[in-house]
Amino acid sequence: MDDRSIATHQKKLEQSFDQPGAYDLEQCLRELEQLKEQGGKQQMMEDVIRAVTHAKNAQAQLANAGDESATNAFAEAYRALDQVIESYSNIDNDPV
Repeated sequence: MDDRSIATHQKKLEQSFDQPGAYDLEQCLRELEQLKEQGGKQQMMEDVIRAVTHAKNAQAQLANAGDESATNAFAEAYRALDQVIESYSNIDNDPV
């Protein structure tokens, strides 16, 4: 797994936020599940998948009303993806 594939999902999440329904987050979830199967960081990947699932479930609310809780779901998913990218791009992230 590399941070570029996760960054792709982060970009798709942004597009889904800007234009709800523009991208199928279900496909994103399937791909994240595959990435989880390929590599380590199981708990982190499960957290990302959970956060993206919440964003997917909030898409209708976001499209209809711009609901704050829907916005928060997308923000949580974005942060979770960002943390995964950081963890893969900064291999030696242990304090010295």
